[in-house]
Amino acid sequence: MSTIRVSVVRNAVHGVTDLGHFVMRDYTKRTRRGRTEEFREGALPKAGSLLSHYLESKLEQAILRLGDQPVVVLVHGFLFDPKDAMDEDKENPDPSKTNNPHGRLYHYGIRDEAEEIRKHTSSWPRHLGFEEDDSDGSSELAFAFGWQSQPGFAQSLVHRFRNFYARAYDNGTEAAWNLATCLHVLDRKLAPGKKIDILCHSLGSHVVVRLIQLAAKHELRGILNRLDRVVLLGGAEYVVEAQLMMSRLDAAPGSCGIRFYNVVSRENDILDLLGENFGPRTFGNSNLIGHNGLDMEDNSSLANWLDVQIDGANLMRWMEEKRNLTVSGDRPGNVWDHWYYYTYRRNMDLYRNILRDRAKWDITTLRSEGIPDRVSRRWSVFGD
Repeated sequence: MSTIRVSVVRNAVHGVTDLGHFVMRDYTKRTRRGRTEEFREGALPKAGSLLSHYLESKLEQAILRLGDQPVVVLVHGFLFDPKDAMDEDKENPDPSKTNNPHGRLYHYGIRDEAEEIRKHTSSWPRHLGFEEDDSDGSSELAFAFGWQSQPGFAQSLVHRFRNFYARAYDNGTEAAWNLATCLHVLDRKLAPGKKIDILCHSLGSHVVVRLIQLAAKHELRGILNRLDRVVLLGGAEYVVEAQLMMSRLDAAPGSCGIRFYNVVSRENDILDLLGENFGPRTFGNSNLIGHNGLDMEDNSSLANWLDVQIDGANLMRWMEEKRNLTVSGDRPGNVWDHWYYYTYRRNMDLYRNILRDRAKWDITTLRSEGIPDRVSRRWSVFGD
């Protein structure tokens, strides 16, 4: 087994089937499926809790075979529903028939690349180097985290008087503590020194930034010490929230080795503008990290944050010359494609290398080799 799966609905983690099918009933230790306890901010699962039982039982199947590579947590973005039914075809399920993140993104199927790009169904685990039938543990372990990011337009207005994007953002705020409870259990069970990486897309960056803010706020040293590389793809989190996270990490007692690879595409301008205008903004809180990076005067002074603009001519040239990689921010002529970050397989090659070729893709090493580390101005869809 190379993937542990969970889904968060109504502020509780649910144990799901091996493929990610949602189970509505309460959790039972016999089936290892269903709704576990609800943990509000500040409360953590103890040994013997239902959540601990689920995760520990899953870890027992994999933990003895794990090598030195970090566990990789996967966090999807906007418009996914973990309750959505998945294609029942056991031989060749169609990922485009569901908005369940386990069936649409966290699966191991592979289809024609053009179809995956068009339908946004690329397999994250497969393209990051994980293997579905991994009997010896050589591909290591992925932790697939599903959360409710498709709350529905009508229900959002009727029940919360919010637009559905703002409500999805709120759901991400709640999901962050659920992710913290899961990582707390992993920290308790993983071998000392075993690290945890995170890869997230779009609104999933809000879940991850909020998670790290909370870990610093509540001094969850186990989680902070486990986290290593965080890869943010087209982040829909606000710059001020990311800056707050960095400030909290700086103020946290002890050293913290978290490194952030913030993958930006300015060709994504139009869709990101929707996030900037429909999210729960406050004064001075409108720019997104997927547009503006960390928005510092000189990012080169930050040892733990790197803005990687994959549609920048200088960055694309550097990748080809220094790493023999081809990256791209968007399908030619399609500025609306917010999913090209992961549907374009050569972009996934980049993320796989960041996560698996540790020394070559260390931020200090990249800067010493002159990697471009800046974000170009807005509305630069025609290049630098």
